Amino acid sequence: MAGTWLEEVGTQLWTVAEAFGKEIRGEGVIALLRPVAPFNRPDFLAPAITIGALVAFLVLSGVAVGALGAFLTALLALYLLLVEVFGISVELHPLGKR
Repeated sequence: MAGTWLEEVGTQLWTVAEAFGKEIRGEGVIALLRPVAPFNRPDFLAPAITIGALVAFLVLSGVAVGALGAFLTALLALYLLLVEVFGISVELHPLGKR
């Protein structure tokens, strides 16, 4: 007898998790996170270098998101300035229609 759709989704997710686990144990994905030469010497520092690189990546991603927020805030301020102070109307039309 076929299970419910929730059981089927659970089975599929469990299969994906098992395949990912096999890949990790077989050095498939973990090898991508190891430092390359000349940063892979000495071996006991390799995990620290990897963690440092991941933290730096996360910090720089946060800086990029912050810059995007500042950019969008500046665009909103410019729009309000143009519309409220100078009275310029901003209208958007689909391409090909007027």
